[in-house]
Parts: sequence; structure tokens; C-alpha cells
Amino acid sequence: MQRIAILYTPAGGGHRAAAQAIAAELGRMPGTHVDVRNVLDFAPRWFAYDHAWRFVQRHGAHAWDWLFDASQRAWNLDAVRLPLHGALFAGLDRYLIDFAPTHVVCTHYLPAIAVSRVRDKLAARVIMTITDHQAHRAWIVPGVDAYCVADASVARAVERRTRAEVHVTGIPIAACRAPVRAVAANLSTARVLALLGGLPPREAIATIDALAPLARHELHVLCGDDRGVLAHARHVLPRAEVAARAEGLYGAIDRADLVVTKAGGLTVSECLARGRGMVLPFAAPGQERGNLFYALDAGAAVRPAELADLADTISQLIAEPGLLRKMSSRARFAACPDAAAAVVTCMFDQAEAQRVA
Repeated sequence: MQRIAILYTPAGGGHRAAAQAIAAELGRMPGTHVDVRNVLDFAPRWFAYDHAWRFVQRHGAHAWDWLFDASQRAWNLDAVRLPLHGALFAGLDRYLIDFAPTHVVCTHYLPAIAVSRVRDKLAARVIMTITDHQAHRAWIVPGVDAYCVADASVARAVERRTRAEVHVTGIPIAACRAPVRAVAANLSTARVLALLGGLPPREAIATIDALAPLARHELHVLCGDDRGVLAHARHVLPRAEVAARAEGLYGAIDRADLVVTKAGGLTVSECLARGRGMVLPFAAPGQERGNLFYALDAGAAVRPAELADLADTISQLIAEPGLLRKMSSRARFAACPDAAAAVVTCMFDQAEAQRVA
């Protein structure tokens, strides 16, 4: 029996979604027991890492960008974070020892720090998945056996900093077996999906205002849980389909001809896998810049110079015959839809895989 602990941090939804995607792949394999855990469940209640990250996104983006870049240099991160982490996550240490996993998968570096502290007490293979198209030094943690990364450039950055195995798998996303719907070559009107749930409310409201000139097109706006944003969307876009969330995001992406979103690693990967071009007005501070540049370089996305240009940017994309179809094709070429399965493959060596099967 393989005992697999999958650990994530709820800083944004992507780390949890990646953990769930990997768990779903493992669920298809007999002889495995999978335990997916939020590491904050092992920390004091006052350590609200997810709330702190939301605060940074709303109020400290420029400062975080500076810190992100500055700490890429030769700062001794472990000298600070290992003792602090030990004081906060002693319960996670005990969980790992008691659970005695054969494999540990971390979709964020925070749980991997705990693994490094108790590594000598674990007979486990430790996998780290990097869920953005950019690697920060914070992801390099002692005791990790293998890194599963988004693309070749991230692999090179990780290889410069560690002797662990590095595998290019893509970012783990939920599997979708439905065929990809082709985008029409010529569109007089288009269906535009706007994903606003990950944005600070002020930016979400500004995006809704910027979409208002597109009233003749079919708009589908997912606002997230903020009631003020939801009410504003319904007021400003009375003809649009407005909701907090969709029942199955892949279906909403498939029905769209173009997606407006921030450059989260999971969301960008899902749009690429479903062959949808993107307009990316936003990237969260720090690591999401890598996702933005990856999609732009692939030819699968555009970025308006200013948010006020959003409607004009979308109108120009729709008006040029075949452009959205070309972006769709480039999106699929840049996608890694089977990344979660690739991560599972990296977890087991050939002998283990045969035993599990």
C-alpha cells in the first residue's frame, strides 16, 4: 500500500486545485491511500497566511514585487524561515511522522519546509510541484527529491539551485476528457468570459466598467464571492450572464471564444488546455508575471496597455478574421493538459509503478 500525503497552502486557489488534480489522478490507481491536507490546519489560528496574501495583493503589490526580486539574490532564507516554521508548524511535523507516508507531494514551498525538518524520520519520496511559470529561490527546500515544473525555463532556474531531480511536467490541472470546441474563424459577435474572482474588489469593479462598451457581445462574468462586485456587475452589465461562480469552470471556458482573467498559473493552464485565447490585464505580484509572459510569448494572449483599453483590445481581436482561432491553436500547442498524470509518473520509479498497478 502506497501512503501519499499531498500538502497545499490556501494562498489563492491554485495550490489547492493542483493538489486536488494530482489526488484525482492517484485515485485511479489501486493500492494507494491519499491524504490531501491544508497545512494551515496544523498552524495556530492567528497565522492567517491566506488572508495575509490577499492583503498583499490588494495593498502591497509594488512592495511585494520588489521583495520578490530582491530575495532572488543570495539571501539566506533558510536561516530565518526554518526556525520560524518550526515554531508554527510543530503539528505538521507530528502528522508526517504519524502518517508515515511513502510519498509526499507539496504544491507550495510552505509544507515542504516541514518535510525538510523531519526528513531523516521519513522513508518517503518527496515531490515539489511549482505552480507558476517562474521559480523563486523560496521553492528550493532541503530534502526535496524531485521538482515538477511548468516549462523548460523554470527547469533551468531550478537546476541552477539544487541537485534534486527536475522534471518538466506542466502545471497540474484537473483532467478534462471532452473534445475541445473550435473557435469560429469569423465572428460578428463573440462570447467573452471574464474571470474576476481572484482580483481585489477595486480592480474587479474597474474591469466590469471597462467591459461595458462590449454590450453587443455575449458576456459571461464570474465575480467570485464579493457581493459588492456581483451587484456592480449586474447593474453595469444588465444583459450579461453574471454569477459568483460557474458549476464546472471547463464548461464555461469551452463555451467562450475569449477569456479575460488575471494570470494565475492554474487558470492560464486551464485556458491553454481548452484552446482559449486570453486577455490578461492583471498579474498578481511576484510569480504570476511568469505566467503572463509565458502566455504572451506563446501567442495565446494579449495584454492591454491600460485597463481602459480592454474593450478596444477585445473588439480588435474579434474583428480580425481568424485571429482568435490562431490564438486558440497556439494555446493548445503551449498547453500541458496531462500535467497531473505526469507528476504522478514522477512520483514512482518504474519498479514502484509496476507494484502499484
